[in-house]
Amino acid sequence: MKRNFAIIPVKGLLDSKSRLSRSLGPQDKKKLVIALLEDVLTAVEGSELFSRVLVVSPDPNVAEEANLPQGSFLHQEGQGLNAGVRQSTHFALNEKASSVAVILADIPLLEPRDLKELYSMGGTVPRVVLSPSLKAGTNVMVREPPNAIGPSYGRWSFSTHLRAAQKTGAAVYSISNFRLSFDVDTPEDLITMRKRDPQGKTRTARCLQEMTIHVMARSSG
Repeated sequence: MKRNFAIIPVKGLLDSKSRLSRSLGPQDKKKLVIALLEDVLTAVEGSELFSRVLVVSPDPNVAEEANLPQGSFLHQEGQGLNAGVRQSTHFALNEKASSVAVILADIPLLEPRDLKELYSMGGTVPRVVLSPSLKAGTNVMVREPPNAIGPSYGRWSFSTHLRAAQKTGAAVYSISNFRLSFDVDTPEDLITMRKRDPQGKTRTARCLQEMTIHVMARSSG
């Protein structure tokens, strides 16, 4: 039986989303980071694909603020996203994981069906399934086995991951739709999010509705 692990890296409650600092105060930014994480966790759990879900962060407050279940938080020892992914991948390998899906914690429109589609791609191993962001990053990366390629997050990471996978000879697939590709990084993304989910189906949209006046006032200053 396959053991699929989900890894969700979070930079930290105060360090995340620096580009939103002019639009949101520290407390509102913390609330948004947790809301984004909760939406991703809801989709991950709803997919019923994963035998283990790990949130990895250098900030231990993430576990408490998000009310994470026992054993689902991994304290990151190194600095940066790639260090967190490497550490959690090593942990997954030690736990005999068959595959690892690295899912960034800022894609609030993600749905269980998107993850199921990613896992339905191809039947051969090794394989790498990538979902690019609208900004040419990598929002989701499925690796089977977990160490099929190393993480190379940063500018243009989608093309970097794609080339790395192709060089290994692994089967490589790419899937994109508006739910997988949309991530929240800028004030403009906050406005887009409100338009995408005006009824507040996601925790992120409801969070933004609570701070709409505050967001718009600080954004226009």
